[in-house]
Amino acid sequence: MIVPFSSEARVPANDHSIKGPITQRGLVARGAGLTHRGAVRPENEDAILVDPSGRVWAVADGMGGHMLGGYAAEQVIDALESIPDDGDPAEELAARFAAADAAISARGAAEGALIGATAVAVVIRTDEAVLAWAGDARAYLLREGRLSQLTRDHSLVQEMVDAGKVDAEAARGHPQSNVVTRAVGTGGKPDFRVVGLKAGDRLLLCSDGLTNVLPDAALIAVLHATRPGTTIATGTPADAASAMLLRQTLAGGAPDNVSVIVIDITEG
Repeated sequence: MIVPFSSEARVPANDHSIKGPITQRGLVARGAGLTHRGAVRPENEDAILVDPSGRVWAVADGMGGHMLGGYAAEQVIDALESIPDDGDPAEELAARFAAADAAISARGAAEGALIGATAVAVVIRTDEAVLAWAGDARAYLLREGRLSQLTRDHSLVQEMVDAGKVDAEAARGHPQSNVVTRAVGTGGKPDFRVVGLKAGDRLLLCSDGLTNVLPDAALIAVLHATRPGTTIATGTPADAASAMLLRQTLAGGAPDNVSVIVIDITEG
């Protein structure tokens, strides 16, 4: 539910894994992503972007129903995949979010419906990650065994947590956990954050379909068990992490679409 705010590759509706390395000043970013309709929803209205060059990564979670949510998510990914190599990351992200917002808003007006997408995107350049997000799609950083949430949800429940009305654990199962206060397509502008990177870091981008099912402890366990240097049966550590997170979410009931991207930062 939306409360009105006062090859590059995309995977809009399938279960795929894509990987992309890039070397920048001695650091290499390698990642993989998966998106799935979940165990209940008939369609997948999430979309992900995994750039083979390793620079641009994004998750978009569409809202609106009747596949209008899928349209909204794809508009976000379409806009983000055109980010150039030589622009200022924050400015480029802001421009792409604004373009997607305008396109989605226009479609909503034509359909007589309120549609939108929550989204989180990251541009990796040199030794830093530039994040932009709107809504409750999230980014996390695992560093030296400690998981940090890099984004703050734009949601009614987050406002309740901030006000001390509910605690963080109760927020996951709250009946109003699907109410967001900002989304692309409803005039909501993204927030931004710049995070320094170092070898050994793992970044996780995901839709709320994952975090509404798996607690932080489960995220830490999976990201630790599949970290680079561990024995992986097939694929890369990021493949293994993405697949394990998806499997655990599906095992937990997965009432919503689920999208996840895991990015490993290693020495070049």
